[in-house]
Amino acid sequence: MSAHRPYRRILVWFRRALRVDDNPALWNALHDGDEVVPLLCLSNASLYQKLTERRKFLRSAIRGLDADLRDRGTALHVRMGNPAVAIPAAVAAYQADAVYAVALHDAPGMHRDARLKQELAGMGAALILWPDRVMREANQVLNAAGSPYKVFTPYKRAWLHGADDVPRPVSLPRQIRSAAIADGSQLLAALSWASRGPGDEAVGAQRLLRAFLKNSAAHYSVRRDIPGVEGTSRLSPHLSVGTISIRRVYWAAREAAEHAAPSAREGISTFISELIWREFYYQVLLHFPHVLETAFREEFRKLRWSENARHFAQWSEGMTGYPIVDAAMRQLLQEGWMHNRARMIVASFLTKDLHISWQRGEQHFFRHLADADLASNNGGWQWAAGTGTDASPWFRIFNPVLQAKKFDPDGTYVRRYVPELRALPASHIHEPWSMNRQEQEAHRCVVGKHYPRPLVDHHEQRAKTMMIYKQSL
Repeated sequence: MSAHRPYRRILVWFRRALRVDDNPALWNALHDGDEVVPLLCLSNASLYQKLTERRKFLRSAIRGLDADLRDRGTALHVRMGNPAVAIPAAVAAYQADAVYAVALHDAPGMHRDARLKQELAGMGAALILWPDRVMREANQVLNAAGSPYKVFTPYKRAWLHGADDVPRPVSLPRQIRSAAIADGSQLLAALSWASRGPGDEAVGAQRLLRAFLKNSAAHYSVRRDIPGVEGTSRLSPHLSVGTISIRRVYWAAREAAEHAAPSAREGISTFISELIWREFYYQVLLHFPHVLETAFREEFRKLRWSENARHFAQWSEGMTGYPIVDAAMRQLLQEGWMHNRARMIVASFLTKDLHISWQRGEQHFFRHLADADLASNNGGWQWAAGTGTDASPWFRIFNPVLQAKKFDPDGTYVRRYVPELRALPASHIHEPWSMNRQEQEAHRCVVGKHYPRPLVDHHEQRAKTMMIYKQSL
């Protein structure tokens, strides 16, 4: 062991930080250890052969990480199985002194880490976790009483008060000192996961960030609500799996704002505000872990939800008869992503038009979204359902037709994902049932034949929602 380094060999456990750039676990391991072993733990590699959009993205990110490591003289070592078993086995096989990884924020993950830390300590090895998922840790942003915030606006003010304290991103040396493959491990290449080239998704994230700040950020405050245009950063999948760090995104946005024209700063400021929303949901998850199991607001924990399987299936498949809802749900299935405005619309429709639990929607999104993020997904769904902290008022119920007319007035978004409606004029595309029979036949869009009838009547369901929620107060 070198005199200036506390550990001889450190396993860097890559999880939710699938990159070499600005990776605190890897950066600190290179400073603290004589040798570093980049380690990935896979519960079942065959899962990645059944590729959902999320698994495709995750697999691509892992391949890119391996390529980046190979470019630095090492490679990604793989252990199979549950991390609770696989990580101690790897420590023994590599005779490692420590395991470095990024910290988790959800209660189940933190509990697993606590048990793992205790087990490794019994083996004479340390588990050291490094902040990474957020820019400012939850305990750094508390109110005057030392308690966590429950409302976003005061949280944002407090967060911005320490905005300059966000750590600057760090870069890594070109070479990484590594160790030979150990018994029971394999290289990623052995799984036939051929790398496409150095950087893969991580390079893609950096390019997306630069392109967004150059071309779209100035108009973000307006275009982010229009699903038919590319007005968002599309960085959420990268932040979810960690192919780019939140610090890298934040400081790039700050620097762009400093050099931008005054007219462009509002858009960048709005973008930074969205990053802080992400932080807010992470601190909610840490301080109020019950939100993963039930509503944040106690009065709404016993809401009477519908169990209508047909309604849920038609919502899931994009066959509700409401074009904006169907376009969004089909985008999710096709791309593993959905525009943020569309997410709010479909979440409101599920919970307040179909009266189906937000938890079922949350689970459906998590299965299909490439950017599935435990904190943001939960926070978004509880916001839409009116059951969460800083929730949208329970009586705010999105009208899917009015939302569509406001944010997709020409039907660009609907036409992209609902081909049976492409021939309809803008005046009818969001309400195909408003055409008479002759008009429907002329456009080859007979409601009930070529396109579903509306699953429910929005105005009737709105009245029912008001009654259901009032009964819980």
